Amino acid sequence: MRLCALSILSSLVLFCLELSSAIYADEAYQIDYQHALLGVPQFYTTFFHRPSANSKASLLYTLSESGIVGAKNPKDGTILWRQRIGEEGQTYAGKGFLKAGENSNVIYSALGGKLDAWDAVDGRLAWSWQGEETVRALEIRGQGSNDALIVTEGRNEKVSVRCFSSDTGRLRWEYTDASGDAPYSLIAYESRLFYVALHSALLKGSKIRIHKLDAETGEQTGSPFTFNSESEVSSATSILFAGAIGGHPSIAWADKTLKYVKVASLLKKQTSTLGALTNGEPIETISMHPADRNSAKPHFLLKLTGTSSSHAKVYHLDANTGTAKKEYDLPPISGPVAYSTSTHDENVYFVQHSSSDVSLLSSISPTVLQGWKIPPKAGAQTTDLRSVSHAVAEVVSRGGTKFSVRSALTLESGDLEVIRNGESLWVTSEGLTGVVAAAFVDLTKDDDRAQDLALEGQSNFVSAYIHRLTRHMKELQNLFVWMMDRYDGVKSGEASLNQNANLLQDRFGFNKVVIIATRSGRLAAVSTGMHGKVIWNIQAVTLEPGINWDVMSIDAEDDTALIRAAQGEFLRVESATGKILHHQGAGLLSGLKTTIPVLDAQGRQALLPTNLDGSLGDIPLTSFEDGTIVVTKDDDGTIKGWNVAGKGKVTQAWRFTPFPGQSIYDVNHRPTHDPVTSIGKVLGDRNVLYKYLNPNLILMTCTNTHDSSVTFYLLDSTSGAILHSIKHPDVDLRQPISSTISGNSFAYSLFSRLLSHEPLQLEPQKLQGYQLVVSEIFESPFPNDRGPLNSATNYSSRQPFIADDEKAVRPPHVISQTFFIPGPISRMSTTSTLQGITTRSLLCIAPHTNSLVAFPGQMLDPRRPVGRDPTPAEMEEGLFRYNAVLDFDGKWTLNHKRETLGLSHVIAAPSQLESTTLVFAYGDADLFGTRSSPIGGFDILGKGFSKLQLVGTVAALAVGTMVLAPLVRKKQIDSIWKA
Repeated sequence: MRLCALSILSSLVLFCLELSSAIYADEAYQIDYQHALLGVPQFYTTFFHRPSANSKASLLYTLSESGIVGAKNPKDGTILWRQRIGEEGQTYAGKGFLKAGENSNVIYSALGGKLDAWDAVDGRLAWSWQGEETVRALEIRGQGSNDALIVTEGRNEKVSVRCFSSDTGRLRWEYTDASGDAPYSLIAYESRLFYVALHSALLKGSKIRIHKLDAETGEQTGSPFTFNSESEVSSATSILFAGAIGGHPSIAWADKTLKYVKVASLLKKQTSTLGALTNGEPIETISMHPADRNSAKPHFLLKLTGTSSSHAKVYHLDANTGTAKKEYDLPPISGPVAYSTSTHDENVYFVQHSSSDVSLLSSISPTVLQGWKIPPKAGAQTTDLRSVSHAVAEVVSRGGTKFSVRSALTLESGDLEVIRNGESLWVTSEGLTGVVAAAFVDLTKDDDRAQDLALEGQSNFVSAYIHRLTRHMKELQNLFVWMMDRYDGVKSGEASLNQNANLLQDRFGFNKVVIIATRSGRLAAVSTGMHGKVIWNIQAVTLEPGINWDVMSIDAEDDTALIRAAQGEFLRVESATGKILHHQGAGLLSGLKTTIPVLDAQGRQALLPTNLDGSLGDIPLTSFEDGTIVVTKDDDGTIKGWNVAGKGKVTQAWRFTPFPGQSIYDVNHRPTHDPVTSIGKVLGDRNVLYKYLNPNLILMTCTNTHDSSVTFYLLDSTSGAILHSIKHPDVDLRQPISSTISGNSFAYSLFSRLLSHEPLQLEPQKLQGYQLVVSEIFESPFPNDRGPLNSATNYSSRQPFIADDEKAVRPPHVISQTFFIPGPISRMSTTSTLQGITTRSLLCIAPHTNSLVAFPGQMLDPRRPVGRDPTPAEMEEGLFRYNAVLDFDGKWTLNHKRETLGLSHVIAAPSQLESTTLVFAYGDADLFGTRSSPIGGFDILGKGFSKLQLVGTVAALAVGTMVLAPLVRKKQIDSIWKA
């Protein structure tokens, strides 16, 4: 019996030890999550390519609409490398070029006036060329040489064709075209080069002019020739294709009515007219999909999109005569359909992606070689495959009639999905790039549990006990399922995620929803409790090409979110589902700038319209509490404060105009949730410095380009009074300037030059660098003193400088300290906890390292002693000696080894634990979220604590007591008998 008990005890302890060893690794990559994104791929810059001649597998390369070039692993979607070649915050749809030569390990990208050569394997920059002109075309020479060829256009309509060496980037030759024609494309064929330009006709339209160049020297060979296309080509958008169809240089264009297409052979100077394109309904768009390799047959497909269906036609180009002839028609398909081309040796294949299947066809026969059914929903997301925008494919022959097809689909939602033989491999939410606003939203509480607890609290003891016992018995029915779920999560080292669980609050407040809005008009929700899973993703508004969605803010209210945009546009959506409850379009009223949410006397949210001149529009018919102040900004850079009282009565309370030469750079106010637990700071000698706590503080940043200075103003929004100001001269205004305010402290960062006045120096030393300035605001510089208001019986926030007619109130006392930091800070924020007890950390985005840094509050205390060691009283406060240089400690980096890109904003929200803050960073590319505990998780058990091990230890002690108790009792009895 004893041996059996000991064996059971040993097995239980070993079981607990196994679980504990599987759980408690470092919290990095467990409590944080990241959406590493490239952006929405551009169809003409997305392709599969083998990174080297010895490589057996291809990588997926793309240049996104965000101006980011990168390579993905087609197996799992991980980003192997990425580089930004465009500016942040810009959209490059339809711009830029990305090409790779056959069997080449170099990828060429061109955007604006820059040409870059990247290593296809690791993305390292081989060489770069920067010019003042704009790159209009990019081509690779071929024929054993992977030299880069570009066409550039300058401001004076000067067009140049340049050739660069593939290994060093050396300029081999340059050809200049001074004809004034608009450059369009560049086509390489053997030792010849065709430069395509559009020549304006006399009356209307454009003629297509071809210049023949020698690819080795760049000299023009022969006279240019033209195609009479002025009656069809009205602009560059009329040209469908200009390049090589299976190695045969060709140009294709459509007429204005989209009734026929012309294909011209540059070698034979022969034009073929492809008529009878309609299929019983008007054609809206035409796209061309040619064979993309020189070794393939010159075959191509025309996709014709109608109002309700799409159909395609396959054509063969005769290389001897230069004429194109239709081979066969594909049946029409209702709904969106996407085609892609792939070649294998000289064979050309077309892949058709419809709403429900993928079909592989040969260019010589309409017979479907192989087909696969696709489920209506993708595996990892809820993206509908019926919204395919464009696709690229890679076809591999498995011998005979068996093929393997891998396709990269770009969906209308912006998501990128890779499928192989009809099976979805992965999906990434590339459409979530370009986030302009985000906000935390609390999830719905478990109403059933709340009702049960309320019922038990209101009942008598007996009925409450019976009700609770019944509830626990029902919960025990799912005990086994819960234990297995917990065991699976523990064994895997991660939290178990039930994908089908309702979006409800957890007991610690870690499970929230972050609603984000993108500049492309999309709204999405990301779950913080499920490692950043995208809950829903919708196209909220439809925008014109080139127009960005100007979202002002996202405000949470109950189970909904209010999205406010410019010109009075707003939407209200359900937080859990993304369902649009109400939408008001922009521009309904002339001169309307935006709307401001303000709480009325009943605590309800009312939207106050703001005009372009900074005045308030028609106030809703509701009552507001006296003293309600609304702050606005007009187009002239003036800040105005409006007093809204009663039922729509508006009066201007104050007005702030920057000094001449200054312009408002940024305005910060205290966060909505900004609790302060202590009204004072207890010193080491038990005295108290009282904090200046004003919920109406505004930190304003003003720049002056004339003298390169920056001035920071601390304003009271109720009166417009300037409480504090500081000016920094000789500031580099091209560098980021960021600031934030919270509680009784504010901070800002900039790059400036200053003079150091050290006591031991004979002359002041000139210093320059990035500075971080931290300030705290107190009511008085003296301990235990609250200033002249200490004995005041009343206080008016509308007149904070006048206590009575005889005595003026001093402004608040500000203590500041400056730190030199190794790089710029583009955005600042602070951590936020439920009660405000935990010391705040300063959250900063460091763009030079693409990282998110949390500076501990103790490191930034402006009261750190300067030039001396701290006294015992100061050491008791936690103060230590001031050091002017503050490095970015690796322990403060919240993203650990994750490589984030394009972060520009950071927000924080409290959890139900006082120690922990939820942090979310977003921007032009990536999304990143984590949890931060500035002083450690003092109110939660850490990863090193094992509940199962504790239960095993208690059980082992209980079993040990039961086993040893009879032995001890027998020993005591024997000792008595022997005595």
